[in-house]
Amino acid sequence: MGLLMRNLLIAFLAVFLLVGCTSKEKTSLKEALVAKFKDDADLKDYKLDPATMADCVVGEISDNLPGFGVDPRREQYFEAFTHFASAASPADAEKAITDYQELFGSVKEARHAAMSITDYVITCMGKVIAMADEEQGEGK
Repeated sequence: MGLLMRNLLIAFLAVFLLVGCTSKEKTSLKEALVAKFKDDADLKDYKLDPATMADCVVGEISDNLPGFGVDPRREQYFEAFTHFASAASPADAEKAITDYQELFGSVKEARHAAMSITDYVITCMGKVIAMADEEQGEGK
């Protein structure tokens, strides 16, 4: 019985550590997105919270990553998306794409991943606007 408990504890700790790493990377991605969204005119026009938008985009990215929740590659994917979102110029974006081409399988796939952030933002704008509309409807 002691061996079984020890093995369960080791398995639990391993999962906990892997999830902890991913959470750190998710936080970095969220921070990069919040910084980017703070100056977004559309978010200001619709009075949307940058942090709420960032949470949604991180969730969309997480839901669409290959692998499962504790896959060690997920940390690398979040790191890549953080670099894509943080790119300050086309040259920075191209460097990030080149840096992560091996992770995504090719330059084309890395470029597709980087550009998918725009799709996630558009999806999340709709979701966050709908949530805000619902909240305003409940307040009436």
